[in-house]
Amino acid sequence: MDEKAQIKVLVFGPTPSCARCRQAEQEAREAAAKFPPDRVVVEKHDAVSELARRFQVYMTPTVVVNGRVAAVGRLLPMTELVEVIARELVR
Repeated sequence: MDEKAQIKVLVFGPTPSCARCRQAEQEAREAAAKFPPDRVVVEKHDAVSELARRFQVYMTPTVVVNGRVAAVGRLLPMTELVEVIARELVR
């Protein structure tokens, strides 16, 4: 992968966010902070949106990393999310 390419982490949840979805977003932001600045971008999206339909979000929280669904309906442990992001950086 291009060294300047960004990894996108999308967190899907309801609006307003439930406690688990807020936690999923916070953990995604903390995981992103473990990488060089601007390499990992975290975005929160509503679970009822066109983008959510594209990823077939049916449970929340759903976490998508670079277009690949990483977790559905559960909190992804920080260590696991960091590993998923790291694998994407070397693709």
